[in-house]
Amino acid sequence: MNHILRYGSIDRIPMYNCSARTPDQWTLETGEPQPIIGPLQVAYGIIVLTLYIPIALIMLEKENYKLTSFKIMFQLAITDIIGISINSVLTGILAIQGAVFCTYPTFIYLSGLFVMCLWCLTCLTSLILVCNRLLIFFNPNIEAQLFEGRKTFIILGFSLVYGGYFLFTTPHVYNSKHLAWFFDPMIFPGRAHDYDNFSHAFNNFSIVAITCVLYIPFYEIVRKRLKDAHSHSRAQNMKLQVFIQSVLICIATQIASIIYVFMNLFKVSTCVILIGHALWQFVQGAPVFIYIGLNEQIRKRFFQLLRCHGNGVGSSVRFVANPSVFS
Repeated sequence: MNHILRYGSIDRIPMYNCSARTPDQWTLETGEPQPIIGPLQVAYGIIVLTLYIPIALIMLEKENYKLTSFKIMFQLAITDIIGISINSVLTGILAIQGAVFCTYPTFIYLSGLFVMCLWCLTCLTSLILVCNRLLIFFNPNIEAQLFEGRKTFIILGFSLVYGGYFLFTTPHVYNSKHLAWFFDPMIFPGRAHDYDNFSHAFNNFSIVAITCVLYIPFYEIVRKRLKDAHSHSRAQNMKLQVFIQSVLICIATQIASIIYVFMNLFKVSTCVILIGHALWQFVQGAPVFIYIGLNEQIRKRFFQLLRCHGNGVGSSVRFVANPSVFS
């Protein structure tokens, strides 16, 4: 964004100047249509969006949204919905066409800026969710002091500012030949490192480090709670479900964060790139399946919205029905 403000438009930014060829020539010479991967990405994105939108509406319902965890999860849902629209649906369409940055320079540049912002916002929001769950287990009083009432919105407001910062850093831009979004628009050979985004690397590695540290007390909490099967009440089971949701989301975020940094800084195989991008898509789509599979409240309401019998459908995937399997 700072380059746009400086030069007035994207096509005037020297390092993103595509004037050496026409858009069709760039596409033909440097792109590669993906007739299999592209449609699969579009299909995945549509499935996730179809499931996620009603789930986000469920989170907004009065009895749910009054809870801190649902406020945080709703922000996470919004970032995921927009993120999936770009990293799966839009990416799949560009892959089918064989597009590269210079095919649609302005559109892809702006999409890359927003998806960068959304990814970093997702990382921080996920971390806030984990911290909230950790405090619920360790010290509910401190959790209430930090998140009670409008304080949750203040904390989430800081995360929005944090995500907004990345609008002013180097964006990801798509390349169909390499099947992912890179900082390098691949216009000028040998200048890939001129586009390095160290803020993105710091975000990814800091999220990984902090989350790893938090896993230590998390592990101890779950081990002790699940070991004592007789102590489980309905309320405790619900807390454990929310905890497991948070952990699964953050594990996926960790792996995707590491791979995406390395594939932008170093030359890696196509297989690694595919895994990195697929994990990014999974991170922002996984909450849908986690909520439906592990959150009984969301699952029942979800099937009600689909005019199904929530009790009948939900009972087949009831979570922690037998805590001993997790011991």
